[in-house]
Amino acid sequence: MYHVLGIDGSFPLLYFIWLAPLVGAVVLWAFGPRLKSLAGPIGSALIGAAFVATLFSWNDATAISGTSAGAHQSMFSWLPGFSFGLLFDRLTLVWTLIITGVGFLIHVYSIGYMAGDRAVARFFAYMNFFVFAMLTLVLSDNFVGLLVGWGLVGLASYFLIGFWFERPSAVAAARKAFVINVLGDVGILYAIIVIVSKVGSIGYGATFAGVTTLFTPHELFIVCAAIFVGCAAKSAQVPLHTWLPDAMEGPTPVSALIHAATMVTAGVYLIARCAPLWTASPDARALVGAIGALTAIAGAVLGVAQWDIKRILAYSTMSQIGYMIMGVGVGAFDAGVLHFLTHAFFKAQLFLGAGIIIHHLASEQDVRRMGGLRKEMPFAFIAMGIGVLAICGIPGFSGYFSKDAVLYETLLAGHPVLYGIGVLTAGITAYYMFRLLFVTFFGPYRGNVDPSDLGIRHPELAGTAQSAGHHAEEEKDGHDHGVHAPAWLMTVPVAILIVPSILIGWLAFGGENSPWKRFFAPVFPHASGAAVAPIPELWSGIIVLVVVAIGIAVAYWRYGTATAQAGSVERLRLESVRMPRILTNAYYFDAAIDILFVRPSRWLGRIFGTVIDPMVIDGGVREVTHTAGWLGHLFRSFQTGLVRGYALYLVFGVACFVAYYAWIGAGR
Repeated sequence: MYHVLGIDGSFPLLYFIWLAPLVGAVVLWAFGPRLKSLAGPIGSALIGAAFVATLFSWNDATAISGTSAGAHQSMFSWLPGFSFGLLFDRLTLVWTLIITGVGFLIHVYSIGYMAGDRAVARFFAYMNFFVFAMLTLVLSDNFVGLLVGWGLVGLASYFLIGFWFERPSAVAAARKAFVINVLGDVGILYAIIVIVSKVGSIGYGATFAGVTTLFTPHELFIVCAAIFVGCAAKSAQVPLHTWLPDAMEGPTPVSALIHAATMVTAGVYLIARCAPLWTASPDARALVGAIGALTAIAGAVLGVAQWDIKRILAYSTMSQIGYMIMGVGVGAFDAGVLHFLTHAFFKAQLFLGAGIIIHHLASEQDVRRMGGLRKEMPFAFIAMGIGVLAICGIPGFSGYFSKDAVLYETLLAGHPVLYGIGVLTAGITAYYMFRLLFVTFFGPYRGNVDPSDLGIRHPELAGTAQSAGHHAEEEKDGHDHGVHAPAWLMTVPVAILIVPSILIGWLAFGGENSPWKRFFAPVFPHASGAAVAPIPELWSGIIVLVVVAIGIAVAYWRYGTATAQAGSVERLRLESVRMPRILTNAYYFDAAIDILFVRPSRWLGRIFGTVIDPMVIDGGVREVTHTAGWLGHLFRSFQTGLVRGYALYLVFGVACFVAYYAWIGAGR
């Protein structure tokens, strides 16, 4: 049985977990300029305290009493059916541990990464606010509270992505992320309206209890589809994914926080939270599973075409979230949540490892201008290497357990096509992630090579005098790269993440008797589907591993051999020049959105701004004032102050009455 409402009681630690980041945000906003270098430690300490409080609340989250599980803290009621409170069950526990735990490590890392920035206090205020928004989302016991957190996360992402607002590209990326996420907010709001109209309540408990009795199959599909619009926008699913790569305009710790621990996994959380809705709607499961699989392979293919190290990781996030959405979409809720858990660690490790490289190379992000860094940066090489092994699903690493669980349970649920897409995506992932590893850390260092020789700018001028010049496209972020914090502030958080990137997946070892399965057994219902897969799980794992090995072998042949490394400059130039335009333009999604929505909106804006607003709306208001003034002037002209004039008005009025009644009488 699915337990959704926690055991009612008083749980003051829940308030502390929820509000500690908000206190940090307010304090840093108000007193940040005075705190100066203390802003980072204060913001980090409050997130760390929330993580410790979450650990102390473990027993509350896992408690079961009758049909209730977890802890439920009531706060207030507004109207009948509109009660607000905090819910802390096993699903919330997993997300809260990641939000506060990984979030704490990212905060500590940020102290070193952002050292010397002009607005470090503002940065940590935004980071704390982001964590508060995400906790509001996952701790709410109702859909309206979730929507409030959902919107605040979008606002926080706007602040963080556009943190370096002096750069037009950062402002545009922040605006783009905010607008697309607001579209998702509208979808969830519509779902809430339908739920309230059918259930009369915003609470999870009342909604899930009435799934089979209060909703027709068509209405249930509409609710699920509307909710999924929000999930697709927040979790960057096709076609609402275009904001995610642009979000790399923010500082690297922001990328790690958004991609690993918080924002983009919110859609996975919402579908898992609403598991009873998806379990009762096969059509909704088919829709979500298909879009998740499409996103997984679409993101992986785009990852092949990227050269910016953060954009490669961004598209890998899009692809991995597709896996999670596919898993929870087909009813494999525990597998999807497991992949969220493992991904949170190895993706944070990859982003923070990339940040160490970017920081060391004074903001250089193009992997074509790297190479040979494994000797110069051995720790970054080890960290990135372990992250790559984990995301590729190499046996023994965390991603192996979670990715294989998603794929096999998709097959078990009766979706062989989605399973095939997932397996192919695994091979592509292995290719572009090992491509990243080989190009960045092996071969000769190419930072002193002319950009044109690498195909970065004007490759037709490669090797000519006209192409001479220094690659000066560094971030205009106001960051003083001459200011360095202690190196351990960046290396220790990454070193800590290495441990769960390897070990956390072992929670799923043992199949149905694994600790992970037992942990979520009382939580998730089982969607109806195929009872027996066409192949055993062992064979499925072997198939995936073979495809992954092929991807690694192709990447090694193209970038890892001695011959490939010796001719890496020319190879990279040719690959850059010959890259298919459909990939370099990201399937033309941005162009299509610009033609279908942005340009018509701007055209309508100009019409309203130059015609409708000044001539119709303002013109109507002006006409009312002119008419009132004219009528006032007319009636003032009647006020002559002469008795004979008033007598004339009376006679004229009486004559009008007599003429009217005479005309009426003649007509009869």
